[in-house]
Amino acid sequence: MGCTVIDIDEEKTVSNTRDFLEFELPQLASLADRDVTSLSSPQLSFSCSHSAPQSQDDLLINHWSADTALVAIHAAAHHIPAYNDEREIFINIYFCHMTEKELINKMLISKSTLRRKKRKALIEFAVRLDTQKCNPNHNCDWLASLVVNNNRKGESFLDPK
Repeated sequence: MGCTVIDIDEEKTVSNTRDFLEFELPQLASLADRDVTSLSSPQLSFSCSHSAPQSQDDLLINHWSADTALVAIHAAAHHIPAYNDEREIFINIYFCHMTEKELINKMLISKSTLRRKKRKALIEFAVRLDTQKCNPNHNCDWLASLVVNNNRKGESFLDPK
């Protein structure tokens, strides 16, 4: 099974990725009894404490599903290339909740440079998450693809041959 690169609609992919990070990631983290900031660490530790009033089976399934998704999300984020600061920017903004102003002051870069690198990091994350979620070790292919193909609606970045 090989993979071919598909032409990405960058605007829609960036929008999907921002929405996922803003709305869905906090929900997954909550289901897994984690704080989003835990994803900033190079090593993801596992701990489990439950307090939700659900059946034990439902609770375990939700927790396991959310936790496996977070492992894939963590791996995707930490595989964003570090050579142009995209990984650092991504992790600081989306996992550590730093503001653009804080990051500009920390990294001593312009606002336009930060935004360009953040956009590139969002696309990298989306592509890498598609790869990670298909990894049998992560078992979370149920996550929707954030990557939007220019040629065919809804097609994943990875197109099996």
